[in-house]
Amino acid sequence: MKIPYTITSTVALLAAVLFLSSSRPVVQDPDLRNLQEVITTLTHPQFEGRKAGSVHDSVLAVYLADILSDYGFEPFFEEGALHKFRFRNMDSWNVIMVYKGEETDGTLMLGAHYDHLGMGGRGSGSLRADTVAIHPGADDNASGVAAAIETARLLSDRARENPLKKDIVFAAFGAEEVGTIGSGFLADTLKKIGRLPSLMINLDMVGRLKDSVLQVSGTGTFEGADSLIRSHLDNATPFILKTSADGHGPSDHSRFYREEVPVLFITTGPHTDYHTPFDTPDKINYEGLAHIVRYTTTIAGAVAFDGFEPVYAEAYQTEPRREQVAFKVSLGVIPDFIHEGEGLCAGTVIKGRPGHKAGMENGDIVLQINDKPIPNIDVYMEALGELSPGEIIWVTVKRKDRILELEVQL
Repeated sequence: MKIPYTITSTVALLAAVLFLSSSRPVVQDPDLRNLQEVITTLTHPQFEGRKAGSVHDSVLAVYLADILSDYGFEPFFEEGALHKFRFRNMDSWNVIMVYKGEETDGTLMLGAHYDHLGMGGRGSGSLRADTVAIHPGADDNASGVAAAIETARLLSDRARENPLKKDIVFAAFGAEEVGTIGSGFLADTLKKIGRLPSLMINLDMVGRLKDSVLQVSGTGTFEGADSLIRSHLDNATPFILKTSADGHGPSDHSRFYREEVPVLFITTGPHTDYHTPFDTPDKINYEGLAHIVRYTTTIAGAVAFDGFEPVYAEAYQTEPRREQVAFKVSLGVIPDFIHEGEGLCAGTVIKGRPGHKAGMENGDIVLQINDKPIPNIDVYMEALGELSPGEIIWVTVKRKDRILELEVQL
């Protein structure tokens, strides 16, 4: 059953406050050398920017699985640690491993995507599309992978002396940059076998901490989330939190939130090197990254060890999200990047935004905006860039075998 974010049980909130105000265990300091080693390896020129579907995909996946194995993690699936999937006639892999307790109920997932843009060029997503060069992706998202691995290590160290209440799952996703395909495949697989996580923490672009500002989204996706993330701030984690209730967004957590999984999305946000060849390891704030690992470990520990139980809630988003910053308007639609065919397929229509208010539904295919045909996502983006707040537009959509015209107030 979906629980509106605005309706929260007083009893549940009181219990969360009492629980979170109790003493917290001491967390070991993250190892900067571990963080640096993973980021340096993932950004090495031999991997040519970690393009999804490249010959380097499986090599990188094995490398990550080996690290987790050293920390006591084992394959989540019987078939092994590498979770293969296919997209656009190419193969890629998720890495999914688990650290098991003796008497546990559910799982906590730490996730981060390991792919990037390869050599860039037109159609790659590079913001320097006229430049063919290695896009290292140190922040996006070697930083997130390194942070997730180090968090997993710290949690597994604690688990050797303290009983787990939830198993710890580590997931490194492939093919995020081409549409969160790997995480979507994994979320669908876990749903089918009834093993979706109790909470999914997504680390994406966490290497550029500046002025202590840390962005945390998903605070409206489960009861007590805001208390959880704020109660673990202390002198060792000196952050200024910028929060958003939304569980959707341009990263892997959105795929799990679609399946009604509570999520937290942690990021230091975009920067001028984003999706360019200049996102390099020397620009990573390693001290800041270590603070983020420590903070993430305490939040994850509250769920995995201390009994905090995330209860799913449906969040209603009102603020603009990262992928909207280049536009003056938005329909409030997250495209289905896997869609092949005419138009722009609305993978998720966010409640409360203009498209939803006009009657758009998940799966609608946008064929036309006013008099402008929409053959693909690129033209859709162009069309948005030509619109202004307050305009009333007509959007033609295909819904199964019906053609509908929707009046949208931007």
